Amino acid sequence: MIDPRFGHGRPVVAANRVAVNAITDLWEAGESVEDIAYDFDMTPEQVDELCRAVVGLAA
Repeated sequence: MIDPRFGHGRPVVAANRVAVNAITDLWEAGESVEDIAYDFDMTPEQVDELCRAVVGLAA
């Protein structure tokens, strides 16, 4: 979601208000999906889907 009240208007995950780029930066750096999911209270499937969607949009 994008909401000026959270993340200074940058995209955040609605459930936990974590900046999307914080998650994707870790993923692109080689952090495991399981570790990222644990760190941000998400499921590995949610992290994987988010990262793949962002990479798909950037392509």
